[in-house]
Amino acid sequence: MAHRASRLAGDGAAVRTGGGASVARPRDGIITGYLLKLIRQSTGLSQEGLAEQVGVDRNTVQGWESGRRSLTGTRVATLVELRHRLRQLGADSRLLVALDDAAEADYVLAYTLTTEPGESRPSTHPLACWVPKRSFAYLLAWPFTGQSPIVLRQQAEPSRRGPALTQEERARFFHHLRMTAEQALTDRGLNEARGTLLRRNVYYSLSWNPSSEATAWLGELEQGEERRLGQLDTWSPSWTAARSLVVARARRGDKDPLRRFIRTALSSDACQAANLNYWAYWIGEIPETHSSDEFMAGDLGPWPGTALLRRFAANLVATEPLADLYVHSLWALLERRGRLLEDDPQLARTLAERVEALLAEGDLSAQSRRELEQVHYGVRLLEKSLPRVVT
Repeated sequence: MAHRASRLAGDGAAVRTGGGASVARPRDGIITGYLLKLIRQSTGLSQEGLAEQVGVDRNTVQGWESGRRSLTGTRVATLVELRHRLRQLGADSRLLVALDDAAEADYVLAYTLTTEPGESRPSTHPLACWVPKRSFAYLLAWPFTGQSPIVLRQQAEPSRRGPALTQEERARFFHHLRMTAEQALTDRGLNEARGTLLRRNVYYSLSWNPSSEATAWLGELEQGEERRLGQLDTWSPSWTAARSLVVARARRGDKDPLRRFIRTALSSDACQAANLNYWAYWIGEIPETHSSDEFMAGDLGPWPGTALLRRFAANLVATEPLADLYVHSLWALLERRGRLLEDDPQLARTLAERVEALLAEGDLSAQSRRELEQVHYGVRLLEKSLPRVVT
């Protein structure tokens, strides 16, 4: 088994991997710690003030916020007490809720930085045991992309900085993911559904690596997945791995694989429903947390769809690398739940404006442009039946 860093080790301790090499012990709680800093700031307290309120010294609060002293390594009772005290002090409730996802992100980050891929089975990897939502994924991406997670974008004054990793830590993270994906592809004893879930989570995370080497490697992976999976015109767990891979490639600037996937692997009703079910799960319209991708199969779930429609509309912009996928998903959603726009006239008007702008400026495939024109026609027809807004 791989050797993990002890949470009792002092600052700057080294982790010895199974291969005998020592690597600098990572800070176990940089994401949770940075979020705690923002939560403290939302109360208007200094580090000294928070320390006094929760009954610890200032160095402890400093350690929590910097990641030197992992907040997730404290006793559960201490964490619960801290959260209740922060709530009483008027902390931003949305940031407090995000602490759970931040703790998960810190765990995955620490695992990848302290575990050698060849010394643990892919089936035990934390990315192989559940289907993440964007609330978790954006927090894990934060130290790599520098883009604020969703919960921070809703603030009046979003944070300009975020948790930081060294170049060595970033390289180690991506190396671990690459080796893990390759091991999952060759491990014959690995359950197919579990291996597929692991690979697709890895592919998505690799899109945070801006290097040309990572981009080329994603291209090689796609060729290997195509040989492995064959036709993708019906839904299967492997379909989700192919979807994540083409999404990762589009994020790195290569849109052709995504457009081909939309044309061939999103052509059936089953695959279109799976795509929408996954989108609803990703943004949180499906509240449950799933441990496999099977929930995508079948017809559309009972999720509302309003938040999903707003998500699609908000991303109809020319600079969006996944514009083709948003267009097709929007078109498929309105084909099945067209009444969503009737219930929100203002959203219908906003959508019409965004559709017109994207048709004028966007780099879209012929299929996406055709589907977007159909959406535009339908929205304009609906607008004629809506009451006029008096300004």
